[in-house]
Amino acid sequence: MSKYIHTIAAILIAIVATATAQAEIYTLDEARELYKAGKYEEAAPTFQKELKKKPKNGSLNHWFGVCLHYMGNHQEAIKYLQKGVERKVILSNFYLGEVYAALYRFEEAVDAYDAYMSNIEKDKKEPIEGIEQRIATAKMGQKMMRGVEQVQVIDSLVVDSLTFINYYRITPEAGRLLSHEMLPQAFEADSATIAYTPQRGDVIYMANKPNGNYDLCLSNNLLGHDWGALHSISNTLNNEYNQNYPYVLSDGQTLYFAQDGENSFGGYDIFVTMFNSERGDYMLPQNVGMPFNSPYNDYMMVIDEYLNVGWFVTDRNHIPGKLTLYIFIPNDTKRVYATDTPHLASLAQLSSIADTWAEGADYSEILEQIAAIKPEERSMRIHEFTFVVCDGRIYTHSSDFSNPEALHYYNQSRSLQRRIDERNARLESLRAEYAQASLERKSQLENEIRQLENEILKSNESPMMYENRARRAELAFLGINIE
Repeated sequence: MSKYIHTIAAILIAIVATATAQAEIYTLDEARELYKAGKYEEAAPTFQKELKKKPKNGSLNHWFGVCLHYMGNHQEAIKYLQKGVERKVILSNFYLGEVYAALYRFEEAVDAYDAYMSNIEKDKKEPIEGIEQRIATAKMGQKMMRGVEQVQVIDSLVVDSLTFINYYRITPEAGRLLSHEMLPQAFEADSATIAYTPQRGDVIYMANKPNGNYDLCLSNNLLGHDWGALHSISNTLNNEYNQNYPYVLSDGQTLYFAQDGENSFGGYDIFVTMFNSERGDYMLPQNVGMPFNSPYNDYMMVIDEYLNVGWFVTDRNHIPGKLTLYIFIPNDTKRVYATDTPHLASLAQLSSIADTWAEGADYSEILEQIAAIKPEERSMRIHEFTFVVCDGRIYTHSSDFSNPEALHYYNQSRSLQRRIDERNARLESLRAEYAQASLERKSQLENEIRQLENEILKSNESPMMYENRARRAELAFLGINIE
């Protein structure tokens, strides 16, 4: 384990110890109710106190171990869950699997999950929902650990999850990443859509939802400024799962994208494929593996061939509302670590990017080149928005407004729509998490989902209301009467 990881572990243990010392101590019955409600930080101090009296108690060890797991102190949780296993607490094996998986100890995770399933079958009890998928994921992780790529990750940034593409500083020759607001008005795209267009700007790659799930689509620029209809990029790539976040290399053949589903290690995984001109379709995609992919969401792989720099984002670090953006040096050919490499799990998780650096390497020059790329060189604002004022008058930029009051109303409309989109996206994310959550976590999620649903139902403001105000104010200012 690297010095960095030792330090982080020590800090986590100190934080838990300090929080435990300062936290309110409940009765055991109260702590159990808090535990059932998913309030692990509040319940943990009581279980720890009771363990001093009864250190061999299986239930107490299990409860405290689970609390530590959900509080992020996976390493410390192991010894308590192992004591739970020794005392025949069936669920302790399940949570040992969860802890080992979080630590990338996938072989041990599979063993723990299998032990849990054996005990469940022996006692003829119903297993936790989703356990089969957890076992499959752990087995996939076990396989991927045998091919962790040696890659130099030269920098990382914590960025806002809703505006993360603003931090991709790629050269104009590498193309453009476009948010849904930057797309031509012919396209309808939700707020989560990120599109890509090469430097020549004659084609747009993006994800669309024709049947409820995201499919990879493209549109070609026609003569003039019109765009053709979006159509599926491939019958091979698009399936019943989500395919999203496309990026195409300068050869026009190599495609990176993200996909969830049974072939993914976590939520979204990054895949790569190439177009086969003979069959007129893409080849079966390949998972790019670790350290790019994790048991969480990893996506938007971009390779700037002109700077020889790669980018991708991930939510593996569990920072609410944030993503971690990693910048790396792409390899000409894939090189993997030996399976007996010290701290292989840390390298696979990118726990410390400094551990990936070549000896004596100096990345200051390339980082300065990236920083020197101006925002206008990496953005292509096809249009800011589409606002129909009246027949024959359509605004696409803030500068199109003549009346400042009308612009103010329209900005209120857009701001409100963003808040609505963010709440709906959050609700969708919570529901997706609920479908795969443990029983304890489901109880916690139910309250959050219900509260968010109530907020959405009670909202009486409409973006259309502000749009109408903007339209009336602008037309009055221009002296246009459409009645």
